[in-house]
Amino acid sequence: MARPKEFNESRALAAAMGLFWERGYEATAMRDLSAHTGVAISSLYATFGGKHDIYLAALAEYRRAEVAEMEQRLAAPGPLRGTLADIFARLIERLMADPARRGSFTLNAAVELGGQDQSVTAQLRQHFDEVAILLAGRLAAAQAAGEIAGRFPAADLAHFLLFGLYALAMMVKVYPDRPHLERAAAVTLAVLDN
Repeated sequence: MARPKEFNESRALAAAMGLFWERGYEATAMRDLSAHTGVAISSLYATFGGKHDIYLAALAEYRRAEVAEMEQRLAAPGPLRGTLADIFARLIERLMADPARRGSFTLNAAVELGGQDQSVTAQLRQHFDEVAILLAGRLAAAQAAGEIAGRFPAADLAHFLLFGLYALAMMVKVYPDRPHLERAAAVTLAVLDN
């Protein structure tokens, strides 16, 4: 008879995600994951698979949370320009509140493994496409209503804004000061102006 698991899988995955987010994939070993999660290496293998499998599961969980948050923020009532300004402001707040300046787990994955690891690249492409589609839908409606400028196709504008958000997560590692990030956000959002 198999022994019941003596650890919480979601907590272990969250702890593994935190370690990968802080150190990156290459700098994290299975023994580090075991020590950080408090789960024996054999149990990690039995539950999640190897390091790569744990990383992919952590990335998928982070993506799920990021998409859910974006859906919630974009569903907020009111003008889209204000909604997007709020999304940028909340991101800046989160980035500045993190003393480790980890940025974004998805962005870090793209920088470290994007284009080199097929599974990670596929997840990231799916993620960025999903978020861009969410943004494009709201942008197209706002353009049709004359609320924001219509000089760029909504899909192109969505990708520009999406990568503007991720640029802040990269910038905070080099320029960890709020005014710098806020100016960059303002310039990015200016593309919406009529």
